[in-house]
Amino acid sequence: MSGQQRLVTGLTGVTVAVLAGVFCFLSWDRANQVAGIVSALVSVLALGIGLLALMSGRDTTVQVANSGPATAVGAGSHANTGLTARGGAHEGVEIDGTAAARAEDGGRANTGYDQL
Repeated sequence: MSGQQRLVTGLTGVTVAVLAGVFCFLSWDRANQVAGIVSALVSVLALGIGLLALMSGRDTTVQVANSGPATAVGAGSHANTGLTARGGAHEGVEIDGTAAARAEDGGRANTGYDQL
């Protein structure tokens, strides 16, 4: 667990303990009102954090390195010692040190980056 995860876990525990203590000293009606307000604020906060994480634009890197050899035998088979991906261009792909890929009797072979 990283330092940030420990901090978040600790703050969450302290917040729950404080709210539990506050609710113990309130009447049921007042505690119900406070709980409703707290839950509304927390839900809006969670939505904002989720949107922020979605829009952060962090790049994802895929690394393929030091793979072993592969052989494809027969039509429809595929030997791949690199990366095969569907769709358009993928940014952040790093391929280094892939081994030999052989194709026999109509198979396909790829040692780098192959898009389907």
